[in-house]
Amino acid sequence: GWSVSSAGDVNGDGLDDLIVGAKNAKVGKEYSVGKSYVVFGKQDNTNAINLSDIAHNIGGFVIIGESADDQSGWSVSSAGDVNGDGLDDLIIGARQADPSGKSHAGRSYVVFGKKDNTDAIELSAIAAGTGGFVINGESARDYSGRSVSSAGDVNGDGLDDLIVGAYGADDPDGKSHQGKSYVVFGKKDNTNAIELSDIAAGIGGFVIIGESAGDYSGYSVSNAGDVNGDGLDDLIVGAHVANPGGRTSAGKSYVIFGKTDTNAIDLSKLGDESKYTIDYLGDKNDNILTGTTKDEIFVAGA
Repeated sequence: GWSVSSAGDVNGDGLDDLIVGAKNAKVGKEYSVGKSYVVFGKQDNTNAINLSDIAHNIGGFVIIGESADDQSGWSVSSAGDVNGDGLDDLIIGARQADPSGKSHAGRSYVVFGKKDNTDAIELSAIAAGTGGFVINGESARDYSGRSVSSAGDVNGDGLDDLIVGAYGADDPDGKSHQGKSYVVFGKKDNTNAIELSDIAAGIGGFVIIGESAGDYSGYSVSNAGDVNGDGLDDLIVGAHVANPGGRTSAGKSYVIFGKTDTNAIDLSKLGDESKYTIDYLGDKNDNILTGTTKDEIFVAGA
């Protein structure tokens, strides 16, 4: 239960499913490999579910991490329907994975939905392009996959997109730990690995660069719905130790409007068009709730 989320309808039975992450799960003799458990929806039954049953293909299936200390399942989420096959997909973050030897660059795994099959899934198979694809972190100690989420359809191409947070990332201009978030566009008929360095270059998505050093933007990320009513899904990115107005570690959240281009977004350069008035009055636009341990702020779509 370190991380939990709706999984959407992974198996196509008309019921929504669940995903539960266990980042410290041991596999064989290896510690903190991590596991994630997909629990199928069920009608008229409130009996307790044991994840040991899920691991034995009863009522769902288990997704087994790749390597020791990866902590797969640190973050889990529905991915929406990334490949357009009519089944909801999953995204699983392993923030301490070491792709291509880059220590703790992090990795995220997109696992495609499947019908009539409760066999366990090995993330090593996903990394090899079987049943999904992998998203590799850009640089050492980025911790990409600390947060993952469906992004909705950000670019309006009819496929669901993804967002991956890398709160430890540094800015090319030298701002340490300002954090980055990467929007990965959905794709059909292609399970090739995605490199977040390509996303940062505008290939297959775009990067969102944090505002200030030490903000850790991308610590949390999510689809925001269509906040401004333009027909494109929007995003929300959290920077939990940002210092707005000089208030130390008060935190900041940024709403990013959907767009069709792949130009990078610099959070230090957001204009007035990205600002909101507080208005939680049940209008027709999607609304956003952000919170800290001290207070809660309701921000409505403009």
